[in-house]
Amino acid sequence: MALASVIAMSFSEIFGNFHLKMYSQTNTHRNLLCGLLGYCGVLYFLIQSFQLGGSMMWVSAMWEGMITLLGAGVAFFLLGERFKPLQYFGLFLGIVAMGLVHFGDEKNYS
Repeated sequence: MALASVIAMSFSEIFGNFHLKMYSQTNTHRNLLCGLLGYCGVLYFLIQSFQLGGSMMWVSAMWEGMITLLGAGVAFFLLGERFKPLQYFGLFLGIVAMGLVHFGDEKNYS
């Protein structure tokens, strides 16, 4: 289940990113600590993804795709940030790319 580890790694990074952004604005140590813990989770789940048989290429492609989509979702829903229409199309292409990477592999790391 390398896919589950990549998903957990992505959520961990989003958690870390969110708290580090809040730290940059508020200078609260709680946010700094949460951000650093999020990145400790990234390392843990990255190693786990490889231990479960994910290749470097597959894990990297899926992770980057998920970070892009999840990060945009957090920015949109929690932070109120917005894209222009063409940029939303780019997110759609990211979903297509992740599907091709995941389902195009005969191992299908799920």
